[in-house]
Amino acid sequence: MADSVLSLADMQGKLTSSVLSAQDFDELVHRNQKRIFRLLMVLLRDEDAADTLTQECFLKAFKNRDSFRGESSVDTWVYRIAVNLARDYQRSKRQGFWRKMFSAMPETEDETPLLDMVADGGSDAEARLLAREEVDQVWYTVKRLSDHQREVFVLRYAEDMSLDEIAQTLGMQLGTVKSHLNRALSSVRKRLEDHRRGN
Repeated sequence: MADSVLSLADMQGKLTSSVLSAQDFDELVHRNQKRIFRLLMVLLRDEDAADTLTQECFLKAFKNRDSFRGESSVDTWVYRIAVNLARDYQRSKRQGFWRKMFSAMPETEDETPLLDMVADGGSDAEARLLAREEVDQVWYTVKRLSDHQREVFVLRYAEDMSLDEIAQTLGMQLGTVKSHLNRALSSVRKRLEDHRRGN
């Protein structure tokens, strides 16, 4: 069974040489599909859009496999495609805002948290409630960050990517990534401090 799984080097070689078979591509999708969906879900907070864009991400990767230059890992390349799709989706959504403003009922924010439980089953109800409130405050703040700050924060803390991987994924300089991350963290810390003080 282990022999049938492609190594990263094999995958990169096949992508670079444009000989990625359907089975090889299925392996790429299998390795990344849940993570790409989770990334898009956190960036967009819209399950239908995340699901659609996850499929579109892999379709785009397959169609553009000839353009993969091997300058980053295949995973980073697929993440970059997903982030760009999320940016395009948000841009298109913003452009439609004024058209919808007077013709549709106001939409309520999706308050369903991404995590059903923030503490283990052994914690008491009060501790779980407090932890849930803090997680909600973090995501409330993250949703209001600039697009770049939100993308950097999510890739760092939800996807556990290194700063170098984030820079490659977003096509930014490392210093720019650090700057966006510091601003995002400052906003999140301030929100949590205000929440703990009851503001």
